[in-house]
Amino acid sequence: MNEERLSFTNSHGDTLSGVLHHPAQGAPRGAVILCHGMESNKESEKLVYLGRAMAQLGIMALRFDFRYVGESSGKFEDITYSGEVEDLKAAHALVQSRNPGKTAILGSSMGGTVAMLFAAQQPSLAALVTVAAPVHPERFPSRVLTPAQAEQWRAQGFTHYNGQRINLSLLDDLESLDVPQAVKQITCPVLILHGDADEVVPVEEAYEINACLTNSKRLSILPGTDHRLSDPAVMQRAIAEALEWLTEHLQ
Repeated sequence: MNEERLSFTNSHGDTLSGVLHHPAQGAPRGAVILCHGMESNKESEKLVYLGRAMAQLGIMALRFDFRYVGESSGKFEDITYSGEVEDLKAAHALVQSRNPGKTAILGSSMGGTVAMLFAAQQPSLAALVTVAAPVHPERFPSRVLTPAQAEQWRAQGFTHYNGQRINLSLLDDLESLDVPQAVKQITCPVLILHGDADEVVPVEEAYEINACLTNSKRLSILPGTDHRLSDPAVMQRAIAEALEWLTEHLQ
């Protein structure tokens, strides 16, 4: 297999950086796009492992930096869910230009929510895997800020989260989203992976995603597991389940 470093642009002209994993031999028998979470990037150990594992199975895989991190252009302070959906559209178009056949997506945390929002608009997807994805991202401000801090965010036009500035555009974007309604529009098979000790996104949100889905689905609750799947054994189980789901639906 080989890894191709490349760049491409989204609809706003931002430059996105990615790594495309090619199978060692023959044409790919499908493709997977890997989407990182809010404070991660394409060099996430989980995504690197998945990209290489998919290539070993004869499937093309793209991992890329959303516009605000890693080697992509843009600033973290401008992060929005809707902006990331536009980035994923560009990544999907890039993959389709390589004629890989069926395409699936795996998204972790915020990347999982972005993947669901995209899948609701893209009925041609073969499969989707979400890992610790929030179905209620609009609850993010109340989880990390006091009511007074949230009011200050709106008054001054920005706030700080884990030392990073975030502009008011994220708050406005969150208020415009209806992820449960979008999930109801997804037609491809979905695997939901979530730890029952997730301290960032409550496991109840995984159950709600499952309830909203109207097509083929599987809910896999990982016992005693936090948001980042910190236990190596649980991480390996999650990766194995994801690989099985993706390869099954890319046949």
